[in-house]
Amino acid sequence: MALALLAGCSNGAGAPPVSSGAQSTSVGHQVSASTSVLRPGVRELHSNLPAAAFVSSEINAKGGASVIVSDASDNVVDIFNAAGKQTAQLTGFSQPQGLALDTAGNLYVADTGNRRIQVYAAGYNGTPTTINDPGESPVSVAIDSKGNLGVANILTTSDGPGTVSFFNNGGTLLATLSNPNFAKVFFDAFDAKGNLYIDGTNASGAFVAGEVVGGVSGKAISMLTTGNSVGFPGGIAISSKHKIAIDDQENLTIFAYDAPLKGSLGMPIATTPLTGAGDPISFAFTQTSKGIWVADAARGLSNASTSSAPGVPPPKVLVSSADRYRYPKGGESSKDILFQHGAQPDGIVLTRDAQP
Repeated sequence: MALALLAGCSNGAGAPPVSSGAQSTSVGHQVSASTSVLRPGVRELHSNLPAAAFVSSEINAKGGASVIVSDASDNVVDIFNAAGKQTAQLTGFSQPQGLALDTAGNLYVADTGNRRIQVYAAGYNGTPTTINDPGESPVSVAIDSKGNLGVANILTTSDGPGTVSFFNNGGTLLATLSNPNFAKVFFDAFDAKGNLYIDGTNASGAFVAGEVVGGVSGKAISMLTTGNSVGFPGGIAISSKHKIAIDDQENLTIFAYDAPLKGSLGMPIATTPLTGAGDPISFAFTQTSKGIWVADAARGLSNASTSSAPGVPPPKVLVSSADRYRYPKGGESSKDILFQHGAQPDGIVLTRDAQP
């Protein structure tokens, strides 16, 4: 595994606590608690970035993709250049989660706690435009080829079942759809034809998937089955070969499927193991779809500084990270960006993300 790169963490306040009796609006899978410490030999750096949103000229200076990661715990969105150096930070959120980029490079942030989508023009150094999503808790956002938005709302603000909201490219709400089989809606993605795919959980907490045929012109959420078992819903993305890829947070795997046939995605055509991952919440394809970057809220790393019996490997500790894997082969990550204590990477996009 490549030497990890460490990201500075904001000193912003943590995400607002969930009120007593309310359901969680986090899209992360619950993993066992552990003290979060850094990998031995990696210095703990503190960010000295100003609170105001800005972008450095270093972004894409080497022609590589920039990695953009939302941190739902520290209420920031961090931007890294191709070398893994943090070059900018966006602030002013309450539990930012899903991220998306349109073909013009504009950045969309699902600002869950503030019930809105924040839109930053390419460059990300100006005041964002706000698309309000009243009464909903938006956790993921997708953009079709015409600039229309599909927003996955995990729950309503009154703890009602999750929904999907559609907005046109001017930010006007077009429709809000629900399906009784979805208790929570987690992630979404448009394919090249404008169909929207979603995943989430049912009332029993089991994985479910669905499709809105026609996307913004669709009238209903149709349920989809899979030929394999998926443990817990993670991010959805469409590869450059128009395959539908779904992240299984529980089984640390990404499954790729052909377009659905008669309501079924069938068996996976590719299975990508994320070796060493802890809670891979979402992911983004590189431009060629030969690699992916994964937002991991609880990566397990060996703590070599902890003594153990001879022949017994040191215990694992949990560290938040963004990690690059080969696709579809998977295996160990080839590059890691580690976050400081308490960070929760949820959403991730690349400035050269693969477009359907």
